[in-house]
Amino acid sequence: MKNMSTLLIKFLIVLLLATTIVTLYFVYSFGALADKITFAAILQTIKQFGLVIGIPTTILFVPADFLITKIQGVWLLYIVRCMVFFGILSLVSLVLSFYLVSNALLNNPFVLL
Repeated sequence: MKNMSTLLIKFLIVLLLATTIVTLYFVYSFGALADKITFAAILQTIKQFGLVIGIPTTILFVPADFLITKIQGVWLLYIVRCMVFFGILSLVSLVLSFYLVSNALLNNPFVLL
């Protein structure tokens, strides 16, 4: 049971981190197009872009983390985890780039019509 709670905590941390990074990237990239960034626009960005990339990244990272835990050196463990996390985040971002570009062109939450 302890392993399941540890797995759930890792899953939630990675999901929150990936969603936050992607959302901040989109707010930074498209924020100049908006007169003001509202809370509703940020929530829309989280739903449209953050979770679309965050969920697959988390699903791919957690099984990889099981394999990484076999490493004995603590500092090396953290470095490898960070590299794997950002590698998976980049890979999922590239795979879903067509979706993001087309969705951003059609439904930009920062441009009010």
